[in-house]
Amino acid sequence: MKKKLRITFIIPFTFKTGGIAVILEYYRQLTSMGHEVSICYPLCPYYVFLDPPPAWNRRAWQLRMFLSNVKNFKRTIPLFTEDIPVKPVLFINNFSIPDADAVIATAWPTAYSVNSLSPKKGRKFYFVQGYEVWHGHTERVENSYRLPLGLITVSPYISAMMREKIGRDDLTEIHNGISLDMFYPPAAKDFNRISILLMAHDQELKGCKDAIAALSIVKERYEYAEIKMFGMCERPNAPFDFEYHKDPSYETLLSLYQGAAIFIFPSHGEGWGITPMEAMACKCAVVATNVGSIPVLNTGDNLILVDIKNPKSIADGIIRLIEDRALMKRVAEQGLERIREHGWAKSAQALISALQLAGDEQDG
Repeated sequence: MKKKLRITFIIPFTFKTGGIAVILEYYRQLTSMGHEVSICYPLCPYYVFLDPPPAWNRRAWQLRMFLSNVKNFKRTIPLFTEDIPVKPVLFINNFSIPDADAVIATAWPTAYSVNSLSPKKGRKFYFVQGYEVWHGHTERVENSYRLPLGLITVSPYISAMMREKIGRDDLTEIHNGISLDMFYPPAAKDFNRISILLMAHDQELKGCKDAIAALSIVKERYEYAEIKMFGMCERPNAPFDFEYHKDPSYETLLSLYQGAAIFIFPSHGEGWGITPMEAMACKCAVVATNVGSIPVLNTGDNLILVDIKNPKSIADGIIRLIEDRALMKRVAEQGLERIREHGWAKSAQALISALQLAGDEQDG
């Protein structure tokens, strides 16, 4: 029987992002399997995740952020109805990180930190959830993928990029899962009401502006369409009325998914993208661009594919469902059936197998 592992995840911050939520879910799954898991983050921040100030002011900026982190000191991060423990440390180094069997970087600056750790901290891995070049550090980001860390990717898109752009064939692809105990359909789904849901985001890559332009087209034809949005950003501007929930609680988010008949996923590019999975699990008919998790989830009849950066295509996909309620129901039912194959337990076991296999190869 394989031994239980000591695993350390290094996260860059405690902000609520999809990537951080994935790590928290792995904690939940792996500890339930009996493994010992730590999640560490630095109180002294990685400045590269925000638009960096001029070099002369960088130390002052880091000091302000450090003091903010100390003031908002966190030993837990909420995940749905649970609080997941995390360990704040001053820096990611050999003095602060526990000895373990595996230590896993989760964002590109953490990859450099993990690479510098002692072998006593565990075999070194890099969990790649996206191509993180959003703040002008392309060369350093790409060089992080070349570090001698075991690569674990989350999607065919990321795997292909690692192979073709970075030249890394030595990787393991493990798809993210869905918490089927937390996201599930209502007792009765109402497909007769035109109810549309969108996750708002202020990053252009997420395609929110495209979706709002598409919804404007839909509202011209169906004035009574009910539109709701949620997100971490401020309320977006739109030329129509809609209900917005900033940083919704788990209970509110579940209610939004369960109450929607259609969910829009308009992203231009994703490492994975968990929201269409959550929507499918709640029996929404998903209208999506073919990025991130969608090529993995798509069976040909369980979602409506639309073109990237094309509001008319998105609107046409929505209208197609509105005008054919039988199709809307069928797409939603097929989506629910498909998503039930993607529970988190399967992903967690695949991760443990990858960590153990690397250990066996190293020991051999």
